[in-house]
Amino acid sequence: MKLLLFADLHLDTRFPSAGPERRLALRDTLGRIVDLAQESGVDAMLCAGDLYEHDRCSPSTAEFLRSSFDCPVPVFLAPGNDDWYGPQSVYRQVDWTANVHVFSSESLTPVELADGVTLWGAAHVGPGPARDVLDGFAVNRGGVNLALCHGSAPGDVAITGLDHAFLGHVHTPEHAADYTFPGNPDPLTPGETGERGAVLCTVNEDGSVTREVFDVSASRSLGWVDSEKAFPSLDFDTVAAERTVRGQFVRDVLADPALDMTLRGRVLSAGLRALEER
Repeated sequence: MKLLLFADLHLDTRFPSAGPERRLALRDTLGRIVDLAQESGVDAMLCAGDLYEHDRCSPSTAEFLRSSFDCPVPVFLAPGNDDWYGPQSVYRQVDWTANVHVFSSESLTPVELADGVTLWGAAHVGPGPARDVLDGFAVNRGGVNLALCHGSAPGDVAITGLDHAFLGHVHTPEHAADYTFPGNPDPLTPGETGERGAVLCTVNEDGSVTREVFDVSASRSLGWVDSEKAFPSLDFDTVAAERTVRGQFVRDVLADPALDMTLRGRVLSAGLRALEER
């Protein structure tokens, strides 16, 4: 069985510069993922959460998602903490085509992918930090058991009885024997490391998984990775002069003697992005 996995696309996310162009690139990246799924003849396409950002998702993005997933490939979506499932979410509002399955329970629920192969999926059902979906879960059926969820502790996979977990939330890719974090397929922050993209996963009869990563980033193909246009340098001194929460944050970080220049820059960049609710 072949599955195409991705996560953490964050459609409609906020960027400090060239926002419309960068957000359009994220849409193009999803188009590449869907094309890859069809060209590769996969049995299903999986998204492990944070497909879009709930607080900024536009009606046009909702329609874009519906049309993008209107394809011959079965699609399974496990809402994360930024695209949580609820009455006002795109997941509830969109009239999805029959090939799309949205997991809507905060508890892992099973779907049979094929004879003897079960996919367990769960959703975040409200705003807040990502939670460990696998905590307390135990497989209660035979065959090959897989999980699709957002924000779980990888160490929990081994004690659940699952053969493999496809996980989101961690943006740095990590491929282990019993779990896969694909990472965000298109750059969201400067200095990202690791081979990220859409991951073609082959599930073997014994439940083991072999993987191949495909670079599907539209931003990367445009030469925007770590470029000034994509991620412009912040003038920290100017921000520090502001009489705002972020101004106080910058002043505190600049005054911290425990931080060297490199670490100080990273803390400032990450903190300011968080304050702007990226």
